[in-house]
Amino acid sequence: MGKEVFKEQVKKLSNGVNAVIHFDYFLGDTIAIEKLKTSIVINNKGELLFPQKDFGKRSEARNRLLADLLARTDLMEKAGTGIKRLIDACKANGNNYIFDFSDSFWVTIGSNMNEIVPENVPEIVPENVPEKRLELIIEMINHNNQITIRKFAENLNVDPKTIKRDLDKLKKDARIKRIGPDRGGHWKVLR
Repeated sequence: MGKEVFKEQVKKLSNGVNAVIHFDYFLGDTIAIEKLKTSIVINNKGELLFPQKDFGKRSEARNRLLADLLARTDLMEKAGTGIKRLIDACKANGNNYIFDFSDSFWVTIGSNMNEIVPENVPEIVPENVPEKRLELIIEMINHNNQITIRKFAENLNVDPKTIKRDLDKLKKDARIKRIGPDRGGHWKVLR
């Protein structure tokens, strides 16, 4: 393998190193990377180890021994630069990005191939809601039951009014249920 090809492979591997050194292995889950139609969603179990206001300015490895070991190889770039590199790459490529924090760390990177969505989406549309989008909504709830209408809309590249109608249809069909208030509640998949 040529030196340049090897460097490129090492660079690709280094993107996964962040997930490995920040993952909470005591939760007994896995790092999830999901490619949706209009976005890529990355979920890494484990809460932030510092205040959210310091996110992107500070880095604290959950697994210091792994971080120390990997820092001695070509697999890890400079510590504390991962979020900045991700943001810079998204900006350079015209991708939108969302960081979300709960019991997990979520990153959603939107496609830079956005379709033009009309500004005035009508309140009443025909009943033929695309079944695929409904399935994606259920899938997203299974990954994060506290997801917001805004996040659904951004991830699926549709207007929030469309998401509200889709959620109403799923509730009417007894496929999902809202538990608790809009703020602080969560979704439950029924079937």
